[in-house]
Amino acid sequence: MTEWFEKTDWFPSKWGADDVLGTLNALSPNKVLEALRVVKKGRVYRLGHLMHNEMPVRAAQHGPFVYFTSQRVYDHRSPLREPTANKFGAGLGRIEMVDHAATHIDSLNHISLDNKFYNGVDAFETTTPKGTLKLGIDTTPPIVTRGIMVDLPSMQDDEMLEKGHAVTPKEVGEFLRHQNLSVGQGDALFIYTGVSKLWVEPARYNEYWENSPGIGYELAKWLGSMDVSISGADTPSSEVAPAELKGTRLPVHQYLVTKCGIRLIDNIKLDELARDRIYEFLFVCSPLPIKGATASPVAPLAVA
Repeated sequence: MTEWFEKTDWFPSKWGADDVLGTLNALSPNKVLEALRVVKKGRVYRLGHLMHNEMPVRAAQHGPFVYFTSQRVYDHRSPLREPTANKFGAGLGRIEMVDHAATHIDSLNHISLDNKFYNGVDAFETTTPKGTLKLGIDTTPPIVTRGIMVDLPSMQDDEMLEKGHAVTPKEVGEFLRHQNLSVGQGDALFIYTGVSKLWVEPARYNEYWENSPGIGYELAKWLGSMDVSISGADTPSSEVAPAELKGTRLPVHQYLVTKCGIRLIDNIKLDELARDRIYEFLFVCSPLPIKGATASPVAPLAVA
């Protein structure tokens, strides 16, 4: 069977040749109001992992995360500064990191096919040393929608899925039926594998960069057919690794981001939702509007 990436007619998108939103086009005011009705208990969960110098990283590609104190409160003293009547002091810190550090949302300029981003945007023409001229994370608006989490370990009476497990549409469908849930256009859907819990053990979490459970290729096609607004998993790359398709690299990312205009959140923290069996919630995520960036670290919220 001919794969989509072997064809030449995958763009323009169904939202038009100039579209930069992708499936976020589904997030109408009515969709936001619908999502607000999901909240029943008023419980708020942070879905972003703790960021620190020793956290899990893909060092070979992403480089380290570095935070250091660049100004101490007691640097406000003579002879460094003029003394003040209120004995003022202020601390400052500096951060160095890749835009894909920790829990992050991918923008539509992250993944390409033959040097073309989503909607056929030419990567060669639009990429500069200061980011891309189109499709940067600054074009991703705040996201407020209904969220769904698929908790497959709970269906298998296990703590986590095995490395290399490709999550399928059948598995997701069985979980949704068991919870009496359905997926609508513009919903956010996330896959819990159990790997979230390893974030506090960086050496173990780092084992999952190249060998991990996650979204399988057929599930990516299903997510695309449903026009979900956003997806992802609690693993380094959200998708299964190694890839199911021989000779490919991140085919799920490429299918969802490049073909469908669906953004992914990698390393999303889902263990607390799983602990409390929260599978439907209000989802809120606002990326940092960094001009031309390929991603943004985020700390999304789930409100149940």
